[in-house]
Amino acid sequence: MNKLLSLLGLARRAGRLEAGFDACRAAAREGRAALLLAAEDISPKTYKNLQYEAERAGIPAARAPAGMVELGRACGVRAGVVSVNDKGFAQALQKEMEHTDRMKEDAAI
Repeated sequence: MNKLLSLLGLARRAGRLEAGFDACRAAAREGRAALLLAAEDISPKTYKNLQYEAERAGIPAARAPAGMVELGRACGVRAGVVSVNDKGFAQALQKEMEHTDRMKEDAAI
């Protein structure tokens, strides 16, 4: 998970991240977003709305394996939802989340 949070920090410093639901919705609708990412502890309704916006824009939406506090610390702002506006960062984040999921599954066995 540290690598995931580090990637989010890099994306923020590169100016390729937007935080907050309204900013993420705008980024998705305007075609700037490559990935919509939500903290694991946001409400199911907010995540459902985020998924709708992602589907409408033809991009993935995912839940990060981190809470709002951790996500906010990595992004430099308190937010439960972020928009990754770079395809390279989006792919790297998705790959890292898949790796984290596999590690959790292996640990559970």
